[in-house]
Amino acid sequence: MPQALEGVRILDLTWGIAGPHGVLLLAEHGAEVIKVEPPGGDPFRAYDGARVWNRSRRSIELDLKSDAGRTAFEALLATADVVVDSFRPGVMERLGFGYDAVRERHPQLITMTIPGYPDGPRYAGRPGYDALVQASSGQMWEQPGWRMGPIFLHMPMPSMGAFYLVSIGLMTALLARERTGAGQHVETSLFQGALLYTTQIWQDVERATAPFHELMGKSYPPGIHQQMIFECKNREYIHLSVMSGLTPLKTQDEILGLPDAPDPYTFMAMPPEEREKINAARRAEFLEWDRDTLVEEFRTNNHAAEAIIPPAEMFAHPQTIANDLVATVDDPDVGTTTQMGVPIHLLGTPGAVRGPQPRPGEHTAEILAELGLAGSAQGGN
Repeated sequence: MPQALEGVRILDLTWGIAGPHGVLLLAEHGAEVIKVEPPGGDPFRAYDGARVWNRSRRSIELDLKSDAGRTAFEALLATADVVVDSFRPGVMERLGFGYDAVRERHPQLITMTIPGYPDGPRYAGRPGYDALVQASSGQMWEQPGWRMGPIFLHMPMPSMGAFYLVSIGLMTALLARERTGAGQHVETSLFQGALLYTTQIWQDVERATAPFHELMGKSYPPGIHQQMIFECKNREYIHLSVMSGLTPLKTQDEILGLPDAPDPYTFMAMPPEEREKINAARRAEFLEWDRDTLVEEFRTNNHAAEAIIPPAEMFAHPQTIANDLVATVDDPDVGTTTQMGVPIHLLGTPGAVRGPQPRPGEHTAEILAELGLAGSAQGGN
């Protein structure tokens, strides 16, 4: 069955998370993606996650600083619809493949760049690593944590925001080309990816009130969400939502079988030492319950509750399986792997994983032969 983006060719010169991951969404809906790597390969291959980010594409090694490499890349451009890079502003221009140059030779081509910071402002030439963008975008100040002041985010939020912008930007430009017949340049950045998550929900936690910290603290001292995690039998855990908006049929304490427990408003007005005595009694009751039985009991009584599972268990989660989100991929270096599948479902033209991460330059000879070029384009003049 034809896929939605069949016939679209993308040249992927990106490193890190945002570019490879954004291009992946298109690759697994039919776009042919060729990963153009420097001699020796993409240095970000050292990350285990790269086995997912770089799957469903072929790899060619080209030295774009050499005459042979530039000749081969020019031949590839003539066959491509899209070229994506994550270099700093100006790098592609110095190599001779900036948008103004390629537009004259290939007016149909869509180019995209994903630097750390957008072109123009004073940050444009700075190194654009995810953690540095966290710092410069205000995200570290916005994250509540175990102390006042900035907190490092373990999730790479700038990159995860930017990868959505990559796929949306490319699809928008391809749709515009259907109408106009002309390519164009598309730009996003890790900085813009960070702002994607903060639009209209900005919080300056250094100036926030004490109740805000009490509610939103993620680590220490624990906020209200942290306190709604309870251990059950066999070292399994449950989380209760305190902001579900549901009207319970029974209280938490009635379900647990805890007698004479105060109502929530009385509880909040009690001295801390008295509240801690009640919390200790609750924790003891949770330990008497089987987790899954207790989750069902809470749901039956109109509480929002969910089992807390280790990450590996998500591959066996009924919802994950029902949505066809588990893929078995045979990696050429590590063997059989279990990965998350295609996250976007098109019922008429379904997506699919189209192979593992290729080895660096695995398809160099094959792609050069398709272009009618013999010999090596990896180095030399």
